[in-house]
Amino acid sequence: MKSLFTAALLLAANAHAATLTLDIQGLSKKTGHVLIAVHADAASFNDKGKPAAVRSVEVTDAKLTVTIPDLAPGTYAVSLFHDANDNTKLDTNFIGIPKEDYGFSNNVGARGKPKFDEAKFTLSADGTTLTLTVF
Repeated sequence: MKSLFTAALLLAANAHAATLTLDIQGLSKKTGHVLIAVHADAASFNDKGKPAAVRSVEVTDAKLTVTIPDLAPGTYAVSLFHDANDNTKLDTNFIGIPKEDYGFSNNVGARGKPKFDEAKFTLSADGTTLTLTVF
């Protein structure tokens, strides 16, 4: 009886989970990984909190589709970068301009990191698909 109750709770929790699908375009090299963070608030987006989800996906083409399941419906922002040399950091030049591709939800940030409110979107209970073009 106890395991039946536990299974029912798990099914109920998953019933409220949504899937985020990211179509990432414009990757300049077919090497390394794309490192993705899904942020539920401005603190996480500004590196002062933990992201709701993180993924590392191998780059095999100029376009990738990444699915991130089991997120609660709500407001999020996505940040990502193409770690072409697999050193787990966004490489920049001597004045801080990225030398590797990067992107944000809503395709904002061509001139620097946007604010959470500029990159935020709503993940619906039915799931959401975003197209992100890297800079």
